[in-house]
Amino acid sequence: MTNFMRTSVKRFGLIKAAREIKQEIEKVPVKDLKILVDAGTSILHTYLNGCSAQEKARMKRDLHVLQRVGVTADMLVTELTRQMPELGSIIRSRKDYLESEVQKVMAFMQES
Repeated sequence: MTNFMRTSVKRFGLIKAAREIKQEIEKVPVKDLKILVDAGTSILHTYLNGCSAQEKARMKRDLHVLQRVGVTADMLVTELTRQMPELGSIIRSRKDYLESEVQKVMAFMQES
């Protein structure tokens, strides 16, 4: 695979994964998401653990494929905050929370 193709696959996959998560998170009002952030509750962990077993398996598989092409959990969380500016401003204001979200995504990927 050429470097251009790898970069394209990486970028497209990253945007697609963040968009899927975004669609589910958008079902929750922003004020409720802010309450979760203020309480230190992981939005992504809450979403990922709320998925059905089949959906969790698909998400893990997709995240592992993205990881193989070079997408990191940090990149995914950053892309999600880029796609959701109202949520992004809340999350970015708390650096420890952002790091926690990245760790939660990585832990989800490592679960069996």
